[in-house]
Amino acid sequence: MATYFTNRTGFIKTIVVLVIATVGCLASYAALVISAGTAQPLMIVGSSSMEPSIRTGTLIVIRATDPSQIHLGNIIVYQKALSSIRIIHRVVCIVTSSSSQCTSPWYVFITCGTPPCYYTKGDNNQAPDPWSVLSDEIVGVFTGYGVPYLGMTLFCLRQGPECPSPWGPLSVVVLGGAVASDITLEYFLLRRSKNIEAYQKSKEGLSHGST
Repeated sequence: MATYFTNRTGFIKTIVVLVIATVGCLASYAALVISAGTAQPLMIVGSSSMEPSIRTGTLIVIRATDPSQIHLGNIIVYQKALSSIRIIHRVVCIVTSSSSQCTSPWYVFITCGTPPCYYTKGDNNQAPDPWSVLSDEIVGVFTGYGVPYLGMTLFCLRQGPECPSPWGPLSVVVLGGAVASDITLEYFLLRRSKNIEAYQKSKEGLSHGST
């Protein structure tokens, strides 16, 4: 009976810890959403177009901003109409209804139909993007905060083309290590539980023998 209550207490403690950890993560993410002003403040960079400024696989934090607060050199995240792909590139030209400005040596090469328009380029690309970005297509601005390579494991586990060598084998090794660690922990806990049960039974046998 004592073993039953011991196991049950341990199980309840584990559930409580998991619930607290889950609630803590959700609360932290909710706080990030509120402070960033966007429903999706986190993004994994899936290409090398912004290297070396932002590496492929980096988990970045973005925030919402008013288009009037976007300046030359800012790194923005945008999504063109009729596209499901989000792009993170640097602003090299801005065109408003009264003026235009560009970072040398770039210039406005596409007519801006509905100003303001933003012209972007990846730091690792030879030429700017072949389109202009409208203000309502801007998702947010890169805050400067990011965790390099954190998203690379996700790319490699799904066998995405963004996964270069040696990240593929390394991800498999990490995943295998995590599974092996979980199995080892489960085995240790099960063995510990059996040892406690055997100890309790031996104590009960000794107490009965003494009487």
